[in-house]
Amino acid sequence: MQRALSLLLVLMAAPVVAQVGPDPLGSRPRVYVGGGFGPGFGGVAMGTDPVFTVFTREVAVYADYVPRVTGGSGRLVTAVGLGGAVRTLRIADIARNQDPGALDVDLGLRIGPSFYTAFFEQSAESRSRAFSVMLDPFARVTLRRGSGRVYFAEVGTQAPAIRAGLSTSIRFPGR
Repeated sequence: MQRALSLLLVLMAAPVVAQVGPDPLGSRPRVYVGGGFGPGFGGVAMGTDPVFTVFTREVAVYADYVPRVTGGSGRLVTAVGLGGAVRTLRIADIARNQDPGALDVDLGLRIGPSFYTAFFEQSAESRSRAFSVMLDPFARVTLRRGSGRVYFAEVGTQAPAIRAGLSTSIRFPGR
């Protein structure tokens, strides 16, 4: 009798577990981590927080290195950007009264400090470019695969200009 009751409880809970599934893209804060290239190679780490379903608040950290081995200057550009984005496909989903799909497209802008570090041949020009304000308009595509893994690709004006990697949602208690 006890086994039958346990089996019944498991079977009743199964549909609830099946309905929960992964969160819709953009319904929770997300972390993006990836690599990039153009003009050198580097990486990016970003965090997004959804606001009013169709907007995101953004923070990003960039690093791009052009090695001398490849004919570059041996310089490193790092930057931190704050900004926001409009979730264009989510707006279309709301207009069509549909649930969010496995694809999301964000168009946005980040602004912040950028630091230029020349490791070789310090010049007046490299010292004058040591600090600047970067403006990074970007477009990002996020795709959830059937396995549940979330990939992203992003194009922007801040180096590295072409970025791609993985993303995961994060949960905050009480949110």
